[in-house]
Amino acid sequence: MNSLYNMANYQEQRERDYQSTLVKRFQKELGYTYLGNWQYAQGAAVNDQGKANFPILDDEVRAFLTKQGRTELQIEDVLTQLKSKARLADPKKNSLTQCNNELYDTLIMGVKSLSTLEGTHEDVMLFDFDNISNNHFAIVEEVSYIDPLLGKNKRPDIVVYVNGIALAVIELKRSLVNYEEGIKQHLSNELDFIPSFFTTVQFTIASNDGVDFCYGTIGTPLAFWCKWKRDTTKVGDTLSEQEAYSMFFNKENFMFFFRYGVLNDGGVKKVLRPHQIYAIKAAAGRMPKKESGVIWHSQGSGKSLTMVALAAYIRRNYQNPRVVVITDRKELDIQLANTFIKGGNKLHHAYSSSDLLETLNQGEEWLICSLIHKFGAHTSEDEAEKDESGTKVSLDEYLNDLQAIIAQKYGSNFSVKGENIFVFVDECHRTQSGRLHEAMKAIMGKEIMLIGFTGTPLLKKDKGDKYKAIKNMSELTFGPYIHKYLHKQAVEDKVILDLQYEYRNVEQQLTSKSKIDQKLAALTAGRDLTPEQQKMVEERWATMERIYSTKERIERIGYSILDDLGYGLLKNDWCNAMLVAGSIYQAYRYYEFFSRSDLKGRCSVVTSYDPADRDLANDSADNNKTTEAKYKYDWAKQSFLDAGVRNAEEYEEWAKGVFTSRPAQMKLLIVVNKLLTGFDAPSATILYIDSEIKDHTLFQAVCRVNRLGEDIKDKNGNVIAKTHKEFGRIVSFKNLFNSIEEAVVKFNDGSGFEGLDDADIEGLLNSVVVKCKERLLAATEAYKGLKRIWENKDLTDLEALADYYVSEMEGEGLAQDRRNVMYSITSGMVTAYNNMSDFFGKSDFTPEQINQFTAYSREAGTIQCKVRQKSGDNFDPRTLDPDMRQILDQHIRAEEADTLVASSADFSFLDMIDDATDTEKAAEKAIKTAGGNAKGASEIIEGKARRVNTDWNSGDEEEMMLFSEKLQALLDYLKESKATEMERIMALIDHIKAVKHGNNALAGLDNKRCKALWNNRHLWHAPEDKDEVIELIKKIDSYIFKNASRDWRSPDSNASCYLREDLQELCPSLSEQDIYEIYRLAASNS
Repeated sequence: MNSLYNMANYQEQRERDYQSTLVKRFQKELGYTYLGNWQYAQGAAVNDQGKANFPILDDEVRAFLTKQGRTELQIEDVLTQLKSKARLADPKKNSLTQCNNELYDTLIMGVKSLSTLEGTHEDVMLFDFDNISNNHFAIVEEVSYIDPLLGKNKRPDIVVYVNGIALAVIELKRSLVNYEEGIKQHLSNELDFIPSFFTTVQFTIASNDGVDFCYGTIGTPLAFWCKWKRDTTKVGDTLSEQEAYSMFFNKENFMFFFRYGVLNDGGVKKVLRPHQIYAIKAAAGRMPKKESGVIWHSQGSGKSLTMVALAAYIRRNYQNPRVVVITDRKELDIQLANTFIKGGNKLHHAYSSSDLLETLNQGEEWLICSLIHKFGAHTSEDEAEKDESGTKVSLDEYLNDLQAIIAQKYGSNFSVKGENIFVFVDECHRTQSGRLHEAMKAIMGKEIMLIGFTGTPLLKKDKGDKYKAIKNMSELTFGPYIHKYLHKQAVEDKVILDLQYEYRNVEQQLTSKSKIDQKLAALTAGRDLTPEQQKMVEERWATMERIYSTKERIERIGYSILDDLGYGLLKNDWCNAMLVAGSIYQAYRYYEFFSRSDLKGRCSVVTSYDPADRDLANDSADNNKTTEAKYKYDWAKQSFLDAGVRNAEEYEEWAKGVFTSRPAQMKLLIVVNKLLTGFDAPSATILYIDSEIKDHTLFQAVCRVNRLGEDIKDKNGNVIAKTHKEFGRIVSFKNLFNSIEEAVVKFNDGSGFEGLDDADIEGLLNSVVVKCKERLLAATEAYKGLKRIWENKDLTDLEALADYYVSEMEGEGLAQDRRNVMYSITSGMVTAYNNMSDFFGKSDFTPEQINQFTAYSREAGTIQCKVRQKSGDNFDPRTLDPDMRQILDQHIRAEEADTLVASSADFSFLDMIDDATDTEKAAEKAIKTAGGNAKGASEIIEGKARRVNTDWNSGDEEEMMLFSEKLQALLDYLKESKATEMERIMALIDHIKAVKHGNNALAGLDNKRCKALWNNRHLWHAPEDKDEVIELIKKIDSYIFKNASRDWRSPDSNASCYLREDLQELCPSLSEQDIYEIYRLAASNS
C-alpha cells in the first residue's frame, strides 16, 4: 500500500516537473510574462490573489488599451461589449461554437466603440498585429474556474493570455500517459464542465512529457487534431514536444496563426494545419511583387480551406482587393463557392460570361467565383475554334476576336477594376493551361497575381518533347512552386489515410476462335468494303476485343463486388464504394447488372453523359438494333426514373448527396471520369477500378478513398453508424499495381521540381516554340512539294483533284496508295499549323508568312475532306458495333474474379533485400505472402524492381537508365523463354540485388557520389583523359567530405552557394554550368 502511494506521488511529481519546465520555457525562451498559479483553495471561489478567474482579464485589457492611447470612456465601452459577446447563454456545444466564432471576428477586426460623448464611433483593435512586441503575452498555470451556467469546476494546466484575453489552453500529461487523454479532457471541459471559459479560446493544446504535441480548437474531434511540424517535404522529420512549443508559441508565429489560421467552416470551427499556414506565409511573401506560382498540396489535404484563408489574408492586407476563383468543372465550381460561403464570405457566383465581365468591370464585388469557360468566346476548350478544314484560329486572332466582342458590348471603358487583383485557379494542371487560360489573362490584364492550386501537377519529367504536354505543364503556365505538401507527408501527418491494394483477375477465354472469325467474315461480306475500310473494321474489332467488356465479364466482376457487400467490408453501414468503369457504355452495363441484384436502389451511375434525342438522331446503325448510343440513352433515362429525378444535373446532385450522407442507402457509385477529383466522401472506403487510367488521373482516382472517416449522423446530430475506417482500399480488375506504385511515388517526389526558376520556364517555352516552328516549316515544304505535283498535272480545281485521287490511272499507281500519301502530307500540314497557332506571337514569323501558313492549312484540310468524302474513306466502322458486340458476348467466356494479391499482404520484407539475401528463400517467402499465388507475387516483385531502380538511382540518371534497360531486357527474355513464375520471381529478386549493389566502379571511385560523377561525366564536360577525370572526381569528393556544411544539399541554402563557389576555385577550367551539374549530382547521391 505504501509503495503504491509512493508511486502515485512520484508520477504526480513527474507531471509537476514537466509543467515547471514548460513554464520556464515560456518565460526564458519565448518571453512570456508569468502571472502566477491561480488554483482555488478547497471550497474557495477566488485565487490566492483574491480574484475570480475569467477568460478575460480586465486589468490586462485595460493596460493594453491605455498603452494604445485609448480614453477611459472607450476602454470601459470595449470591456462591456467584449464581456457581453463572451458571455455564454447556453452550455450546448453548438452555442459555444457560435459564440466563439462570432467573438473571433471581434478579436480580429476590433470593437466599434464610442470615441466621444457625442456618439461618434471608431474601431478599437484588441491586438497590435503590425507591431507584435506591443502586445503583452502571459501565461497562468492551474487556472481554477467555476462555470456560471453549470456550476461545475475544472482546472486547466496552463492558459495563454494575450492582452488579457485567453487564446490558448494547454493540458499536460506525463510521458507514460497518452496525449489523447489530454484531448479527451479538453473536449469534456468544453462540453460538460466549463464551456463558458472557452468562448475566447482559439487553440487547445495537448502534450505529454518528451513525446507528443498536438493542437486543435474548440470542438475538434480527436481524429482531426494534428502535430506541429517544420516546413519541409521530408517525412520522419518530427519535432520534440519542446521544439513544437518553441515554434508554435513564438510570438510572431502565434499571432500570424491566430489572425489567419482560424476559420468558421459553415458553423464548424477549424484551425489550419501546418502545411496550410506555411503555404499562406509563402504566398504572402510573393504578393508585393505579384510573383505568380503554384501551391501543390496533395489530394485530400484541404486546398479549398487554404484558398479561403489566403483570400482572408488578402482582404485584410491589401487596399481594394479582388479575388477571382476559377475552376474548370461545374461540380468543383459549386463546391468551391459553397466552401467560401460557409467560411462567412460574401461571394458573387458568375454563372455566365456576360455576368462575369459585368462584375469585373463594375468593381463592387471583392470575391468572385466562376468557370474558366466563361472567359472564352466559345463554351468549351474542346470546340477548339476550328473551321471545316480542321484548321485552328491562331491564338492572336482568337484573342483579338474576343477583345472585339468585349469592345462591342462595353466600348473602350472595359477594364477589370481593383487596385490589387489575385486569381486563384483550382486544379490548375488541367484546361486552365490552354486557350481559355490565355483568354483569362488577356481579360484580367497584366497587373495580377496568378496562384494555381493542384494536388497532381503536370510534371516536368513526364513531358519529354511532346508539344501538348509541355504546353500544359503547371510550371510553364503559373511559375515556380510557392509551396509543396506531398502525399507521403499527408499520410504521415494522418491528414489522409494510407492505401491498400488488391488485384483481382478475371480471365477471359475464346470459346471458339474459328467461329468468331467466320462470323466476322460473314459480317463484312457483301458490303463492298475497300481494303482500307476492311482494315478500319479489323482495327476496331481488335480494339473491341481489348476494351469492350463482355456480358459475362461484367457479371463476374459484379458478383465479386456483391460478395464484398454480403461478407466483406461493404456490409458495414458506415462505408461504401466507387467503381471506375472504362467507358460510359461499360458504366451503364454495370448499372444494368446491379439494378437486377441486391444492390437495386442502392447503386447509382454518374457520368458526363446527358441523354438527348439528338444522340439517337445521329446514330449510325440500324434502328432495329441496340446500338451503343441507344443503350446509353435508354439506361441513362432509366437511372433518372429509378431516382425520381428529371435530368442529369438533378440526378448527380441526388446521387452525391445520398452517397456522402447516407452510405447504407447508397453502397456503390459507378463513375467514368466525373467525380475522380474534387469529390470528398469520407464514407468512400473501396475504389474498384476496371479502367486503364494512369499518372495524375490514376492518383486523383485512388485519393477518393483516402479521406479520414467520419461517424454517420442523423438530422439531429445523433451518431447512427460509428466509423471504423483505417485505410482506403483499391481493388483493381486491371493489373494496375505498377501504375499505382508509379503514380504514388511520382507525386511523393518533390525532387523533380527543384531548381526550376523563371529562366528555366522561359527556356522550356522557347524550346517548344523552336520545335513547333521547325515542324511547321518542314510540313509546309512537304505540302508545297505536293502542290507542285498538282500544278504539273494541271489539277487546279477541287473537283479535278478529287477525281484524280479516286480514279485508277495507268502509270500513276493505285488510287488508294496515292490517297494515303496525300492524307499524310495534308494532315501533317494542318497538325503542324494547329500546334504552332498558339505561339505565333512568340515567333519571328511576319504577318504575311502567318497568313500564308493559315491559307495552306485551310486548303490542305479542305482537299482532304473532299477526297475522303468522294472516295468513301470517311466510312464509319461503328455501324457494325451492335453485331460485333453480340459476337463478343456469345463467344468470350469469363472466369470468376480471382484475388491475385490480397490487400492485407505485407511485402515489406522486399525492402530488406541485399547482397546477402538468399534468392530462392526470398522467392518462396514472396509466394507464401501472396497466399500461395505465384502469379500475384510475381506482379508485386516486378513493381518493386521498377521502384527500387528509381529510388536507388534517382540522382544518377545514367545508372538508372542502364538498369531500366536491363530490367526490360530481362522481362522480354522471361516472356520469350516461357519461364515459370518461380523462375521469374528469382530473376527479378536477383535484379533487385544487382541494382542495390550497383555497377562495378573504377578503382578508387567506390562511393555513390563518385560513381554518379563518373557515370554522368558528359553532363559536366569532364576532361577526355580517363586518369585525369578519376583524379578530379577524387579531389571533388574529398573536398566535399571535409568542407561541406551540414545543409549543403539544399540548393537554396547559403551553404550550397558557398560550396559551389569553392568548387569553382577548385576546378577553374570548368564553367559555372558544369559546376552546378557537379553540385547537383553530388547532392543527389550523398
